[in-house]
Amino acid sequence: MIENKDFVLKGALNEPFKADITYSTDAEQKGLVLFCHGFKGFKDWGSWSTIAKYFAENGLAFLKFNFSHSGMGLDDSDSFTALEKFATNTLKKEVEDIKSVENFIHNELATDFPEINTKNITIIGHSKGGVSALLYCMQEDTQIKKVCTWASPFDFHRSWNSKFIKKWKADGVQYIKNARTNQMMPLAIEVLNDLESNSQKYSLKEGGKKLKIPYLILQGTNDPAVPMDEYNALKKNFLKASTHLIENANHVFGAAHPYTSEVLPEHTQELVSTTKDFILD
Repeated sequence: MIENKDFVLKGALNEPFKADITYSTDAEQKGLVLFCHGFKGFKDWGSWSTIAKYFAENGLAFLKFNFSHSGMGLDDSDSFTALEKFATNTLKKEVEDIKSVENFIHNELATDFPEINTKNITIIGHSKGGVSALLYCMQEDTQIKKVCTWASPFDFHRSWNSKFIKKWKADGVQYIKNARTNQMMPLAIEVLNDLESNSQKYSLKEGGKKLKIPYLILQGTNDPAVPMDEYNALKKNFLKASTHLIENANHVFGAAHPYTSEVLPEHTQELVSTTKDFILD
């Protein structure tokens, strides 16, 4: 039987955020996946819950969460109801959130759900979530055993050109449209200041020298959001990483929101199967 449990945790600036775990009461418990969503993403987007069920059926509990400053509130809405938090989200805050979730796994989940294998943790990040996952594994004291990125950039703010930044500095805020909700999502000047003052800390350049655990890079070859140049930069700077290209896959591997089918898209099937094999190897 597949079980799902919901939680409310606290992360950066002591802000609350929602999390949930999906696991099987039948399958042998082989480990736990900690999943980080991307920019303008959230834990219940599209196929993520169906993917969680896939991993659970294969003995891997799947814990996903909304970053505390993702813009998602504590209700069940799939709209961004806390844009004031989104406006001030930084990589530092996301790393702090991941630390909060890992602490929860070790200090509470392991005790309350002893049937779940919390000793073998793999962190997966989609898109910008992959950057945060890598930074966490490179910089923090962690018991995570492996890291995997799905369609993740090498430089997540690469598209913020000089014209965009100039207006940002002049106005004190910039806006990015969410094509799904039609919301204009604000970025406070705090975000730009944080990036500029921590450019070295947030850099993935030569990251392979800092990352001490196995790493798998997964990328679609038809991704309009994260082009192949970003994938190649990750390969170049994480020389020991395993890599897998999914031919013609887009940024979300054929899924969409909402996603109601119990059958995963073909590209997503390749994504999760390859990831599972990497985790269990």
